[in-house]
Amino acid sequence: MAQRNDNRDKWKRRGKIAGGVLIGLVVVVALLFLLGVIGVPDAGLEDNSWGEVDDERIEILTTVWIDNPNPFGIGGDSDVEYEVELAGIHIAEGGATGVGVPSGRSTQTFTTDLRYQQIPPWWSSHLNDGEVSDAVVNATAHTSVGPLSGSPSGTFEREVDTDIEGALDEGFSQFEGTYSGTNTDVRAPDGTAIEPTVEVENVTTRWGEVTNETTEILVTARIHNPNAYPIPTPAFTGNLAFNDIPVADWEAGDVELLEAQEGALIPGGETEQRTFLVVMDNGNLPPWFASHVENEEYTRVAVSGQLAMEISGSEVRIPREGEGITCEFDLTTSIFVDQEQGMALEACGTTPIETTTEQLEGAGAVLDLSKTDWWEGLLDGDENNDGGDDDGGDDDDGVIGARGIAVDSR
Repeated sequence: MAQRNDNRDKWKRRGKIAGGVLIGLVVVVALLFLLGVIGVPDAGLEDNSWGEVDDERIEILTTVWIDNPNPFGIGGDSDVEYEVELAGIHIAEGGATGVGVPSGRSTQTFTTDLRYQQIPPWWSSHLNDGEVSDAVVNATAHTSVGPLSGSPSGTFEREVDTDIEGALDEGFSQFEGTYSGTNTDVRAPDGTAIEPTVEVENVTTRWGEVTNETTEILVTARIHNPNAYPIPTPAFTGNLAFNDIPVADWEAGDVELLEAQEGALIPGGETEQRTFLVVMDNGNLPPWFASHVENEEYTRVAVSGQLAMEISGSEVRIPREGEGITCEFDLTTSIFVDQEQGMALEACGTTPIETTTEQLEGAGAVLDLSKTDWWEGLLDGDENNDGGDDDGGDDDDGVIGARGIAVDSR
Protein backbone atom coordinates (compact mmCIF):
# COMPACT_ATOMS: atom_id res chain seq x y z
CA MET A 1 0.00 0.00 0.00
CA ALA A 2 2.83 2.38 0.91
CA GLN A 3 4.60 1.48 -2.35
CA ARG A 4 1.48 2.40 -4.38
CA ASN A 5 1.29 5.79 -2.71
CA ASP A 6 4.99 6.40 -3.50
CA ASN A 7 4.36 5.63 -7.20
CA ARG A 8 1.46 8.02 -7.29
CA ASP A 9 3.55 10.76 -5.75
CA LYS A 10 6.28 10.14 -8.35
CA TRP A 11 3.86 10.51 -11.26
CA LYS A 12 2.38 13.64 -9.73
CA ARG A 13 5.83 15.17 -9.35
CA ARG A 14 6.74 14.21 -12.92
CA GLY A 15 3.44 15.70 -14.22
CA LYS A 16 4.08 18.91 -12.35
CA ILE A 17 7.60 19.09 -13.76
CA ALA A 18 6.39 18.43 -17.32
CA GLY A 19 3.61 20.98 -16.95
CA GLY A 20 6.06 23.50 -15.61
CA VAL A 21 8.43 22.89 -18.52
CA LEU A 22 5.57 23.27 -21.01
CA ILE A 23 4.37 26.45 -19.37
CA GLY A 24 7.92 27.72 -19.35
CA LEU A 25 8.31 26.99 -23.07
CA VAL A 26 5.08 28.78 -23.81
CA VAL A 27 6.22 31.77 -21.76
CA VAL A 28 9.61 31.79 -23.51
CA VAL A 29 8.01 31.58 -26.94
CA ALA A 30 5.59 34.35 -26.01
CA LEU A 31 8.41 36.56 -24.74
CA LEU A 32 10.52 35.90 -27.85
CA PHE A 33 7.50 36.69 -30.01
CA LEU A 34 6.81 39.93 -28.12
CA LEU A 35 10.48 40.91 -28.36
CA GLY A 36 10.46 40.23 -32.13
CA VAL A 37 13.06 37.46 -31.90
CA ILE A 38 10.67 34.96 -33.48
CA GLY A 39 7.48 35.57 -35.42
CA VAL A 40 5.11 34.70 -38.22
CA PRO A 41 6.84 34.90 -41.63
CA ASP A 42 5.89 37.82 -43.86
CA ALA A 43 5.60 37.78 -47.68
CA GLY A 44 4.96 40.06 -50.63
CA LEU A 45 5.59 40.69 -54.32
CA GLU A 46 9.17 41.27 -55.38
CA ASP A 47 8.78 41.64 -59.15
CA ASN A 48 6.65 40.87 -62.22
CA SER A 49 8.02 40.41 -65.72
CA TRP A 50 7.39 38.75 -69.07
CA GLY A 51 9.05 35.45 -69.90
CA GLU A 52 9.20 33.51 -73.15
CA VAL A 53 6.76 34.26 -75.98
CA ASP A 54 5.70 31.87 -78.73
CA ASP A 55 2.67 31.17 -80.93
CA GLU A 56 0.80 29.43 -78.13
CA ARG A 57 1.75 31.13 -74.90
CA ILE A 58 3.16 34.17 -73.12
CA GLU A 59 5.00 33.48 -69.88
CA ILE A 60 4.47 35.68 -66.85
CA LEU A 61 7.18 35.55 -64.18
CA THR A 62 6.10 36.47 -60.65
CA THR A 63 8.72 36.72 -57.90
CA VAL A 64 7.53 36.50 -54.29
CA TRP A 65 9.68 37.34 -51.26
CA ILE A 66 9.24 35.58 -47.91
CA ASP A 67 10.81 36.91 -44.72
CA ASN A 68 11.16 34.30 -41.94
CA PRO A 69 12.34 36.15 -38.79
CA ASN A 70 12.93 32.96 -36.81
CA PRO A 71 16.61 32.28 -35.97
CA PHE A 72 18.65 29.11 -35.57
CA GLY A 73 17.60 27.68 -38.92
CA ILE A 74 13.97 27.28 -37.90
CA GLY A 75 12.21 26.85 -41.24
CA GLY A 76 8.83 25.82 -42.52
CA ASP A 77 6.65 25.41 -45.58
CA SER A 78 4.56 27.77 -47.65
CA ASP A 79 1.80 27.37 -50.22
CA VAL A 80 1.87 30.29 -52.66
CA GLU A 81 -0.98 31.36 -54.96
CA TYR A 82 -1.22 34.37 -57.27
CA GLU A 83 -3.40 35.83 -60.03
CA VAL A 84 -2.94 38.45 -62.75
CA GLU A 85 -5.71 40.79 -63.95
CA LEU A 86 -5.99 43.37 -66.72
CA ALA A 87 -9.03 45.66 -66.59
CA GLY A 88 -10.68 43.19 -64.21
CA ILE A 89 -10.15 40.26 -66.60
CA HIS A 90 -8.26 37.28 -65.17
CA ILE A 91 -5.52 36.64 -67.72
CA ALA A 92 -3.33 34.27 -65.67
CA GLU A 93 -3.12 32.48 -62.34
CA GLY A 94 -0.81 29.98 -60.69
CA GLY A 95 0.79 28.76 -57.50
CA ALA A 96 2.97 26.17 -55.79
CA THR A 97 2.81 24.00 -52.66
CA GLY A 98 5.47 22.97 -50.20
CA VAL A 99 7.76 25.92 -50.86
CA GLY A 100 10.63 25.89 -48.37
CA VAL A 101 10.88 28.83 -45.97
CA PRO A 102 14.43 29.12 -44.61
CA SER A 103 15.40 31.60 -41.92
CA GLY A 104 15.83 35.14 -43.17
CA ARG A 105 14.67 36.70 -46.40
CA SER A 106 14.35 34.58 -49.54
CA THR A 107 12.70 34.90 -52.96
CA GLN A 108 10.94 32.43 -55.21
CA THR A 109 10.01 32.97 -58.88
CA PHE A 110 6.89 31.31 -60.28
CA THR A 111 5.92 30.90 -63.93
CA THR A 112 2.46 30.81 -65.46
CA ASP A 113 1.06 31.24 -68.97
CA LEU A 114 -1.18 34.09 -70.05
CA ARG A 115 -4.45 32.77 -71.45
CA TYR A 116 -4.64 33.97 -75.07
CA GLN A 117 -8.41 33.63 -75.12
CA GLN A 118 -8.62 36.38 -72.50
CA ILE A 119 -7.01 39.02 -74.74
CA PRO A 120 -10.23 39.92 -76.65
CA PRO A 121 -12.25 40.34 -73.40
CA TRP A 122 -9.45 42.53 -72.02
CA TRP A 123 -9.44 44.63 -75.22
CA SER A 124 -13.21 45.08 -74.98
CA SER A 125 -13.04 46.16 -71.35
CA HIS A 126 -10.03 48.42 -72.05
CA LEU A 127 -11.74 50.31 -74.89
CA ASN A 128 -15.09 50.56 -73.12
CA ASP A 129 -13.30 52.16 -70.15
CA GLY A 130 -11.77 54.88 -72.32
CA GLU A 131 -8.62 52.89 -73.15
CA VAL A 132 -7.61 52.69 -69.49
CA SER A 133 -6.84 49.41 -67.69
CA ASP A 134 -5.58 48.52 -64.24
CA ALA A 135 -2.91 45.82 -64.25
CA VAL A 136 -3.18 43.99 -60.90
CA VAL A 137 -1.18 41.07 -59.50
CA ASN A 138 -2.22 39.54 -56.15
CA ALA A 139 -0.02 37.01 -54.35
CA THR A 140 -0.68 35.17 -51.06
CA ALA A 141 1.70 32.89 -49.15
CA HIS A 142 0.06 30.48 -46.68
CA THR A 143 3.07 29.93 -44.39
CA SER A 144 3.66 27.81 -41.27
CA VAL A 145 6.81 27.66 -39.13
CA GLY A 146 6.46 25.40 -36.12
CA PRO A 147 3.45 26.53 -34.11
CA LEU A 148 3.30 29.82 -36.02
CA SER A 149 1.32 30.30 -39.23
CA GLY A 150 -0.13 33.09 -41.35
CA SER A 151 -1.22 34.11 -44.84
CA PRO A 152 0.56 37.35 -45.73
CA SER A 153 -0.15 38.81 -49.17
CA GLY A 154 1.10 41.48 -51.55
CA THR A 155 -0.41 43.46 -54.45
CA PHE A 156 1.11 45.08 -57.53
CA GLU A 157 -1.04 47.63 -59.37
CA ARG A 158 -0.33 49.87 -62.35
CA GLU A 159 -2.53 51.87 -64.73
CA VAL A 160 -2.27 51.16 -68.46
CA ASP A 161 -3.32 54.05 -70.70
CA THR A 162 -3.44 54.06 -74.54
CA ASP A 163 -4.86 56.32 -77.26
CA ILE A 164 -5.35 54.11 -80.31
CA GLU A 165 -8.58 55.97 -81.10
CA GLY A 166 -6.55 59.19 -81.27
CA ALA A 167 -4.13 57.56 -83.73
CA LEU A 168 -7.02 56.49 -85.97
CA ASP A 169 -8.51 59.98 -85.78
CA GLU A 170 -5.24 61.66 -86.68
CA GLY A 171 -4.50 59.15 -89.42
CA PHE A 172 -7.80 59.37 -91.29
CA SER A 173 -7.90 63.17 -90.90
CA GLN A 174 -5.20 63.15 -93.61
CA PHE A 175 -8.08 62.70 -96.09
CA GLU A 176 -8.97 66.37 -95.63
CA GLY A 177 -8.35 68.46 -98.74
CA THR A 178 -9.55 69.22 -102.28
CA TYR A 179 -9.25 66.60 -105.01
CA SER A 180 -10.00 66.54 -108.74
CA GLY A 181 -10.93 63.71 -111.06
CA THR A 182 -9.06 62.38 -114.07
CA ASN A 183 -9.72 63.92 -117.46
CA THR A 184 -12.29 62.22 -119.70
CA ASP A 185 -13.94 62.93 -123.00
CA VAL A 186 -17.35 62.95 -121.35
CA ARG A 187 -19.32 66.14 -121.86
CA ALA A 188 -22.69 67.30 -120.70
CA PRO A 189 -25.55 67.81 -123.20
CA ASP A 190 -24.54 71.46 -123.50
CA GLY A 191 -21.03 70.38 -124.54
CA THR A 192 -19.15 71.23 -121.36
CA ALA A 193 -16.55 68.79 -119.95
CA ILE A 194 -17.10 66.70 -116.83
CA GLU A 195 -14.13 67.23 -114.50
CA PRO A 196 -15.39 66.63 -110.93
CA THR A 197 -13.89 68.18 -107.81
CA VAL A 198 -14.43 66.88 -104.28
CA GLU A 199 -13.69 68.71 -101.02
CA VAL A 200 -13.22 66.64 -97.84
CA GLU A 201 -13.66 69.26 -95.13
CA ASN A 202 -13.43 67.30 -91.90
CA VAL A 203 -12.81 63.67 -90.87
CA THR A 204 -13.20 62.26 -87.34
CA THR A 205 -12.80 58.71 -86.07
CA ARG A 206 -14.09 57.06 -82.91
CA TRP A 207 -14.83 53.64 -81.49
CA GLY A 208 -18.35 52.32 -81.91
CA GLU A 209 -19.72 49.29 -80.11
CA VAL A 210 -17.00 47.04 -78.71
CA THR A 211 -17.71 43.46 -77.64
CA ASN A 212 -15.51 40.45 -76.92
CA GLU A 213 -15.88 39.40 -80.56
CA THR A 214 -15.77 42.61 -82.60
CA THR A 215 -14.77 46.27 -82.52
CA GLU A 216 -16.58 48.95 -84.51
CA ILE A 217 -14.56 51.78 -86.07
CA LEU A 218 -16.67 54.79 -87.08
CA VAL A 219 -15.14 57.23 -89.57
CA THR A 220 -17.23 60.35 -90.21
CA ALA A 221 -16.41 62.70 -93.12
CA ARG A 222 -17.99 66.04 -94.05
CA ILE A 223 -17.90 66.21 -97.85
CA HIS A 224 -18.57 69.30 -99.99
CA ASN A 225 -19.59 68.99 -103.64
CA PRO A 226 -18.60 72.22 -105.46
CA ASN A 227 -19.78 70.91 -108.82
CA ALA A 228 -23.04 71.73 -110.58
CA TYR A 229 -23.90 68.04 -110.73
CA PRO A 230 -24.31 65.40 -108.00
CA ILE A 231 -21.52 63.07 -106.89
CA PRO A 232 -21.76 59.67 -105.18
CA THR A 233 -20.64 58.93 -101.65
CA PRO A 234 -17.03 57.77 -101.93
CA ALA A 235 -16.05 54.18 -101.17
CA PHE A 236 -13.73 53.61 -98.20
CA THR A 237 -10.88 51.07 -98.32
CA GLY A 238 -8.21 50.66 -95.66
CA ASN A 239 -6.38 48.67 -93.04
CA LEU A 240 -5.03 48.83 -89.51
CA ALA A 241 -1.85 46.97 -88.56
CA PHE A 242 -0.06 46.50 -85.24
CA ASN A 243 3.61 45.50 -85.59
CA ASP A 244 2.90 44.58 -89.23
CA ILE A 245 0.12 42.22 -88.09
CA PRO A 246 -3.21 43.12 -89.78
CA VAL A 247 -5.89 43.53 -87.11
CA ALA A 248 -8.40 45.14 -89.49
CA ASP A 249 -8.37 45.00 -93.29
CA TRP A 250 -11.40 46.07 -95.32
CA GLU A 251 -12.40 46.54 -98.94
CA ALA A 252 -14.98 49.05 -100.12
CA GLY A 253 -17.78 46.48 -100.15
CA ASP A 254 -17.09 45.49 -96.52
CA VAL A 255 -17.96 48.94 -95.18
CA GLU A 256 -21.46 49.87 -94.03
CA LEU A 257 -22.69 53.39 -94.69
CA LEU A 258 -24.72 54.68 -91.74
CA GLU A 259 -27.78 56.92 -92.05
CA ALA A 260 -27.53 56.95 -95.83
CA GLN A 261 -28.08 54.46 -98.59
CA GLU A 262 -25.13 53.02 -100.49
CA GLY A 263 -24.37 55.33 -103.36
CA ALA A 264 -26.35 58.15 -101.75
CA LEU A 265 -25.76 61.21 -103.88
CA ILE A 266 -24.44 64.54 -102.64
CA PRO A 267 -26.21 67.28 -104.65
CA GLY A 268 -24.25 69.96 -106.47
CA GLY A 269 -23.19 72.84 -104.23
CA GLU A 270 -24.16 70.93 -101.06
CA THR A 271 -22.18 69.68 -98.05
CA GLU A 272 -23.21 66.43 -96.39
CA GLN A 273 -21.87 64.16 -93.68
CA ARG A 274 -21.18 60.47 -94.20
CA THR A 275 -20.28 57.88 -91.54
CA PHE A 276 -18.49 54.69 -92.55
CA LEU A 277 -18.69 51.64 -90.25
CA VAL A 278 -15.75 49.21 -90.25
CA VAL A 279 -15.99 46.03 -88.14
CA MET A 280 -12.77 44.58 -86.74
CA ASP A 281 -12.46 40.93 -85.70
CA ASN A 282 -11.02 40.80 -82.16
CA GLY A 283 -9.75 37.30 -82.90
CA ASN A 284 -6.81 39.03 -84.64
CA LEU A 285 -5.60 40.57 -81.37
CA PRO A 286 -3.76 37.70 -79.56
CA PRO A 287 -0.90 37.47 -82.14
CA TRP A 288 -0.46 41.24 -81.91
CA PHE A 289 -0.39 41.22 -78.09
CA ALA A 290 2.30 38.52 -78.20
CA SER A 291 4.41 40.70 -80.50
CA HIS A 292 3.80 43.71 -78.23
CA VAL A 293 5.16 41.80 -75.23
CA GLU A 294 8.08 40.37 -77.21
CA ASN A 295 9.02 43.92 -78.28
CA GLU A 296 9.24 45.09 -74.66
CA GLU A 297 5.67 46.43 -74.78
CA TYR A 298 6.21 48.41 -78.00
CA THR A 299 3.93 48.47 -81.06
CA ARG A 300 4.24 50.26 -84.40
CA VAL A 301 0.65 51.24 -85.29
CA ALA A 302 -0.03 51.80 -89.01
CA VAL A 303 -3.32 53.43 -90.14
CA SER A 304 -4.01 53.40 -93.91
CA GLY A 305 -6.97 54.21 -96.14
CA GLN A 306 -8.30 55.51 -99.44
CA LEU A 307 -11.54 57.23 -100.50
CA ALA A 308 -12.58 56.74 -104.11
CA MET A 309 -15.42 57.35 -106.57
CA GLU A 310 -16.07 57.36 -110.31
CA ILE A 311 -18.27 59.89 -112.10
CA SER A 312 -19.03 59.19 -115.77
CA GLY A 313 -15.63 57.64 -116.24
CA SER A 314 -13.72 60.33 -114.35
CA GLU A 315 -11.96 58.73 -111.38
CA VAL A 316 -11.41 60.54 -108.09
CA ARG A 317 -8.96 58.78 -105.77
CA ILE A 318 -8.13 60.33 -102.41
CA PRO A 319 -5.33 61.12 -102.06
CA ARG A 320 -4.40 59.95 -105.59
CA GLU A 321 -4.59 57.08 -108.07
CA GLY A 322 -3.12 53.83 -106.74
CA GLU A 323 -2.25 55.31 -103.35
CA GLY A 324 -3.81 55.76 -99.94
CA ILE A 325 -2.88 57.83 -96.92
CA THR A 326 -0.89 56.15 -94.16
CA CYS A 327 0.30 57.27 -90.72
CA GLU A 328 2.56 55.38 -88.32
CA PHE A 329 2.58 55.77 -84.55
CA ASP A 330 4.73 54.42 -81.71
CA LEU A 331 2.69 52.82 -78.93
CA THR A 332 4.33 51.93 -75.61
CA THR A 333 2.79 50.56 -72.41
CA SER A 334 4.18 49.78 -68.97
CA ILE A 335 2.30 46.72 -67.73
CA PHE A 336 5.47 44.96 -66.53
CA VAL A 337 8.11 47.08 -68.31
CA ASP A 338 9.32 50.20 -66.52
CA GLN A 339 9.05 52.84 -69.24
CA GLU A 340 7.00 55.87 -70.22
CA GLN A 341 3.76 54.86 -71.90
CA GLY A 342 2.04 56.77 -74.67
CA MET A 343 1.28 57.16 -78.37
CA ALA A 344 3.48 59.32 -80.61
CA LEU A 345 3.10 60.14 -84.32
CA GLU A 346 6.12 58.93 -86.27
CA ALA A 347 5.23 59.98 -89.84
CA CYS A 348 2.44 60.32 -92.41
CA GLY A 349 2.68 59.66 -96.12
CA THR A 350 1.19 57.45 -98.83
CA THR A 351 1.04 53.70 -99.38
CA PRO A 352 -0.08 51.59 -102.35
CA ILE A 353 -3.85 50.95 -102.26
CA GLU A 354 -5.88 50.11 -105.34
CA THR A 355 -9.67 50.26 -105.34
CA THR A 356 -10.99 48.66 -108.51
CA THR A 357 -14.01 49.83 -110.50
CA GLU A 358 -15.73 46.56 -109.59
CA GLN A 359 -15.23 47.32 -105.88
CA LEU A 360 -16.51 50.86 -106.40
CA GLU A 361 -19.63 49.52 -108.10
CA GLY A 362 -20.18 47.12 -105.21
CA ALA A 363 -20.04 50.06 -102.79
CA GLY A 364 -22.31 52.25 -104.92
CA ALA A 365 -19.53 54.76 -105.59
CA VAL A 366 -19.91 54.81 -109.40
CA LEU A 367 -22.24 57.37 -110.96
CA ASP A 368 -23.29 57.74 -114.59
CA LEU A 369 -24.40 61.35 -114.84
CA SER A 370 -26.40 60.61 -118.00
CA LYS A 371 -28.82 58.67 -115.80
CA THR A 372 -29.38 61.46 -113.27
CA ASP A 373 -32.11 64.08 -113.00
CA TRP A 374 -29.45 66.76 -113.48
CA TRP A 375 -28.58 65.39 -116.92
CA GLU A 376 -32.24 65.01 -117.83
CA GLY A 377 -32.75 68.64 -116.87
CA LEU A 378 -30.08 69.72 -119.32
CA LEU A 379 -31.71 67.67 -122.07
CA ASP A 380 -35.07 69.25 -121.35
CA GLY A 381 -33.40 72.63 -121.58
CA ASP A 382 -32.04 71.82 -125.02
CA GLU A 383 -35.47 70.69 -126.22
CA ASN A 384 -36.97 73.99 -125.07
CA ASN A 385 -34.27 76.00 -126.86
CA ASP A 386 -35.79 78.05 -129.70
CA GLY A 387 -32.82 77.27 -131.94
CA GLY A 388 -31.74 80.90 -132.22
CA ASP A 389 -28.17 82.10 -132.48
CA ASP A 390 -26.08 81.69 -129.34
CA ASP A 391 -24.55 85.04 -128.54
CA GLY A 392 -22.22 83.40 -126.05
CA GLY A 393 -20.25 81.59 -128.75
CA ASP A 394 -19.34 77.92 -128.95
CA ASP A 395 -19.63 76.20 -125.55
CA ASP A 396 -17.83 73.01 -126.60
CA ASP A 397 -14.63 74.19 -124.95
CA GLY A 398 -16.29 75.07 -121.66
CA VAL A 399 -15.91 73.42 -118.26
CA ILE A 400 -18.76 73.18 -115.81
CA GLY A 401 -17.79 75.27 -112.80
CA ALA A 402 -18.88 75.05 -109.17
CA ARG A 403 -22.19 76.81 -109.91
CA GLY A 404 -22.83 75.09 -113.26
CA ILE A 405 -21.69 78.08 -115.34
CA ALA A 406 -19.86 77.24 -118.57
CA VAL A 407 -16.39 78.80 -118.29
CA ASP A 408 -14.21 79.46 -121.33
CA SER A 409 -11.18 77.21 -120.99
CA ARG A 410 -9.16 78.80 -123.74
